[in-house]
Amino acid sequence: MNYSALIQNRKSVREFSYKNVSFDTMDQIKVYHSTSVRRLLPEVKTELRLFGLDARTALEGAAGYQRFLVGSPQYLVLLSERHPYAGINAGFMMEDLILKLTDMGLDTCWLSFADSEYVKTALEIDSDLEVVAIAAFGYGEKTTKRLRLNIRSMSNVDTRAQRQYFQPKLGVSDLVFMDTWGNRAGVEEHIGFYDNALWEAFYAVSLAPSYLNRQPYGFLIHDGQITLVEKPDSYTNERDGNLGLGIALLHFTGAASQWAGKLVWQFEENASLPLPEGYRAVASVSL
Repeated sequence: MNYSALIQNRKSVREFSYKNVSFDTMDQIKVYHSTSVRRLLPEVKTELRLFGLDARTALEGAAGYQRFLVGSPQYLVLLSERHPYAGINAGFMMEDLILKLTDMGLDTCWLSFADSEYVKTALEIDSDLEVVAIAAFGYGEKTTKRLRLNIRSMSNVDTRAQRQYFQPKLGVSDLVFMDTWGNRAGVEEHIGFYDNALWEAFYAVSLAPSYLNRQPYGFLIHDGQITLVEKPDSYTNERDGNLGLGIALLHFTGAASQWAGKLVWQFEENASLPLPEGYRAVASVSL
């Protein structure tokens, strides 16, 4: 897959038609999860369940976007065994699946949820694994314009029409710092601009979906490494935050691997980087 192109063209759809996805396409999705989906933690057991229109009623009150279920004829539900980084791995995997669906001509929308057991009961899932990610998918209804909702605080909400799918929320200059957090000096010299492959990888992250478009993360370039840093955000809970971190890592990895080859992220359990209070180093990679 051409990750850079798919990331720029992928859009989140809130309205779906009732056209069903073919059984052959559904089988392709299952096979992709089993054999080809990118994983941060290959050793963590996961399972993908696909549900049809009956799940729409079952999921009412259990999953949605801002408490409202996005109605769709089909839903993806990713389950995982328990692991300290299961949520980040789930965000990484599900976003890769979503980009694969984009490549297949399907539309998608991430859904949030609060309780794994509640969702399992609603969908009659008999498994010891936990629900870690849910997405609606199918064929989106055509709309005349697209809106982007940016919530910086409850008193500062910016809703505006998008003229292109790939308009960043926070740009690269707001997400990447050099040596110390907040220091932009030397970033442009290190990553280049527009036609530079490393800049393109960070740009891919700037397009990553996150809960309420909050983007509570950034990157620190230091000592030959690139580290993903989580920022505190009162509007993003731990589950949605971990999914967002995984999505950001997938966007960077997908774009960067096209020229850097396979990337192996190391989780930073005891990182001693000079970060502001409440900030957390998540994972690092050497390029």
